[in-house]
Amino acid sequence: MKKFIKWTAIVLGGCRGFLKHTAMVLYRGGNEKLTRTYTNLPVESVLIPTGQEALAHGRHIAIIWGCTKCHGEDLSGELIANDPFLGTIPASNLTSGTGGIGGSYTDIDWVRAIRYGVKPDSHAELFMNDYAAMSDGDLGDLIAYLRQIPPVDTEFPAMKYGPLVPLAPAVGFYIPAAELSNQNTAHPADPAPAATTEYGKYLFTICTECHSNNLANNLEQWNQEDFTRAVRTGVLPSGRQLPAAMSAKTFGEMNDTELAALWLYLQSLLPAK
Repeated sequence: MKKFIKWTAIVLGGCRGFLKHTAMVLYRGGNEKLTRTYTNLPVESVLIPTGQEALAHGRHIAIIWGCTKCHGEDLSGELIANDPFLGTIPASNLTSGTGGIGGSYTDIDWVRAIRYGVKPDSHAELFMNDYAAMSDGDLGDLIAYLRQIPPVDTEFPAMKYGPLVPLAPAVGFYIPAAELSNQNTAHPADPAPAATTEYGKYLFTICTECHSNNLANNLEQWNQEDFTRAVRTGVLPSGRQLPAAMSAKTFGEMNDTELAALWLYLQSLLPAK
């Protein structure tokens, strides 16, 4: 028994040392991904329109593409996390107020940050969604809206990673949008808003942050009214509330045409009956 206990202690000690070494290697690798710079990034110019119609559509894009989920309804930023494990993670104040980036960002800075997830200093945006699939028209309207949102003064603590954050990209659980973006890929043509499968496919890009094409299978027993009601209210046909990530404040902003197009696209993914 003593020999068993002795060898068990040796094995466990070895495992502990191996795990510690592995964690250190993963931490260093993940931290390299988070601190990597993306220099000489070719950023194309995008037409930034003027006029109330463009601004209204830009506000619509900011909501349904999830900008307000992280940066707040007025886009003045939010403190996403502040604990020992995740660290201190503020979502930027996008306005031109004190503590905001809106006053210093040029149009090219906005394109680089939104489409490629890269800051003006060439570092990656942490936790930035992959918006590379956003069309030039939608991106231009969004930037037009961001340029004129009312300034809000904020004072968030500086970004500081906790021990868990660098491990996420190291194991593939999270990959910065800057690493995913392919600057050589052609961007989609401005989609024609209509209740079509093609427009639904474009809009489904918004959903891929959390969902895969398997979402269609999960909704196989639903009808279009079930789908529309769930998106608009955040309540499933069963009466269960959807999680906060599927906030009705975000996706309930979608209009009838957008929801119909999404439904048609999801139906197109199902096997023909």
